[in-house]
Amino acid sequence: MADSILIETLQFGPDNAPVQKYEIYGDDEKTPTYALIYRQQDGDWQKLDEKLSFAARDEQKEVAVAMDYGSGDSLPELRDLPGEARERCEQHWQSSQP
Repeated sequence: MADSILIETLQFGPDNAPVQKYEIYGDDEKTPTYALIYRQQDGDWQKLDEKLSFAARDEQKEVAVAMDYGSGDSLPELRDLPGEARERCEQHWQSSQP
């Protein structure tokens, strides 16, 4: 299994003072698998015990198996997985607000 790479970092909160950030990691830039969550405390980012998991890897394997008809053409991307990961992070941020 390859090491995960940092795909994107999202920060939420007031424009000049974000209070929470999400680091999205994956096998490559198109396949996010999880996000680490950090919260701003006393001027430093503190990693939370919680992390978001994305089923992208398993879903892509299922799609590849289901659609493997021996075609030599590469399959188009069926979904915007990085976009869905960003949406999940934003939903998590909104639901974690008091």
